[in-house]
Amino acid sequence: MNPHESPQNSTVAKSPDRRSLHLARLVLAVIVTLAGLFYPWGRSFIMGMIQGRPEMRFLALALAEIGLVMMLTAGLSARLKSPRLDRAVLVGVPVLWVLIVGIAIWVYSGAHISKLVIVPAFVLASLWVPWSAWMFYRPWPWIWRIAGLLGCGVLPVAFALVFRVDGIGGEFRVDFALRNAPVIDHGAQLPTKIAPAKDDRPDLLHTTPDDYAQFLGPDRTGVISGRTLSGDWTKTPPREVWRIPVGAAWSAFSVVNGFAVTQEQRGPDECVVCYRLADGAVQWVHSDKARFESAMGGIGPRATPTIFGGRVYTVGGTGILNCLEGSTGEALWSVDILKDNGGQPVGHGVCGSPLITGDWVIVAPTGVNNASLVAYDRAKGQRVWRGGGLPASYGSPALADLAGSKQVLIANVDGIGGSDLLTGRPLWNYTWTGNTHVNCSQPVIVDARAGRVLFCTGYDQGSILFDVVAAGAEGFGVKPIWMSPGKMKTKFTTAVLYQGFAYGLDEGILACLDIETGKQIWKGGRYQHGQILLAGDLLVVQAEEGEVVLVQPDPKELIELGRLPALALKEPAKTWNNPALAGRMLLVRNDREAVCYELPLRDE
Repeated sequence: MNPHESPQNSTVAKSPDRRSLHLARLVLAVIVTLAGLFYPWGRSFIMGMIQGRPEMRFLALALAEIGLVMMLTAGLSARLKSPRLDRAVLVGVPVLWVLIVGIAIWVYSGAHISKLVIVPAFVLASLWVPWSAWMFYRPWPWIWRIAGLLGCGVLPVAFALVFRVDGIGGEFRVDFALRNAPVIDHGAQLPTKIAPAKDDRPDLLHTTPDDYAQFLGPDRTGVISGRTLSGDWTKTPPREVWRIPVGAAWSAFSVVNGFAVTQEQRGPDECVVCYRLADGAVQWVHSDKARFESAMGGIGPRATPTIFGGRVYTVGGTGILNCLEGSTGEALWSVDILKDNGGQPVGHGVCGSPLITGDWVIVAPTGVNNASLVAYDRAKGQRVWRGGGLPASYGSPALADLAGSKQVLIANVDGIGGSDLLTGRPLWNYTWTGNTHVNCSQPVIVDARAGRVLFCTGYDQGSILFDVVAAGAEGFGVKPIWMSPGKMKTKFTTAVLYQGFAYGLDEGILACLDIETGKQIWKGGRYQHGQILLAGDLLVVQAEEGEVVLVQPDPKELIELGRLPALALKEPAKTWNNPALAGRMLLVRNDREAVCYELPLRDE
């Protein structure tokens, strides 16, 4: 202490320091409340409505932040001793909280129920959060605090009793509905058994150059070579050939010799349906008593059929692997790949589309008991090998000959891995995933001989280019070439390669990435979480809300050539299904209808 300073002056000098500390506590409490509390609480609350239990890490984060605000604000009003500031806090914090929550729910709620209903109801349900965090700010009586906590705490319970979540869109747009409103099952009224006419059975044995016989097309890459589609939809617009209702599913069409096959949920039955490509007439329906349903992902199977040798191979949402006679839809053999491999159901269902190679059909169970890949004899259904190593995610098996080794690649919860084709033995795995450990995109083979692979994933992760290299007796290793975090965050889609550049939907926005450097060239066009195909030298973009957009792939800029309101229904819907292109016939579908367009060809 300065000998010339009195004790009284010392006390006065320290007072502003304490006030500054209290003001800093106030500012930090406001920041944590308004910037940090809503997302973890809102997410845990919504996921709790969907799954029956909250996501514990987000709930724990919300409770920790509430506790922090409690400590920061405890007795703060009495210490600040500023009635004007006190009034500003007691009015400003609730008003800002209501504005932030209201705007967020307005933006991220779907169209199933009026925003004028759901926004104020959700805001009321959220009020217990700021009240519990700030209830020690002033010296209110305990009876007020408890009454306020109980009163506000009843509101989220009431919200969950009145409303339900019918699904979530690709951008986490939540489809709320009244809990007593009927669940619309678009396939419930469709027939579950149709036998083919004896004198006019579909022929899936003979093939044509226009066939699109499996997930992502002939080479399972989303690239359809040799197409000469017209880029001018103004002069010669696409012609709608047929439009039909279908049962819910995220399956795509596979097409052989003028017949299109997809999977649908029709009431309690999981169905495989064969249509005539010329007019959409149903040829046969095969059904199994199975139903996969998820409040987040919706109803129905996820995988796309594979047509090979006159037979149709399908994997249902609960794990039923069928081999069907292509002319009749009759089951030749069937295996529950979860029960057969000691697996168990997972929240997203079984998503991998079957891969045919040689005499085998390779599928992707959930990965329990080291069975993320399993090969079956495609003629008899007997298991040949069981392999993989990590739990499966949303990926489908992909065949690749990398660095002289025939491998099966699969996206898993940690990233991507390769297994020996002959034995299923894991050869390598590379971790590349976001915090959610969800990977949906297929790997893109850039240079098979060099073992070069592009792998992209969403959920804030990005893309990586790496080489799979032989490591002698140790097997194989992975050598990263470049990493591009935050770039080409494909979520539900798979990027395609064209003339040295990768094109894909980066969190719903079309982007162009230089494959040599990993640098993003441009990003534009909000198509949300749909799908894309490369048809010759044109991109066919299926937007999540139903539109089909024709894009010229150009490394300089986004060039849209045409738009088609294919599945843009009045009733809210989302399109996560991949389009299929058989010659000039484009088939697109969502969880309620399918449509076939004849696309114009160049120089017609």
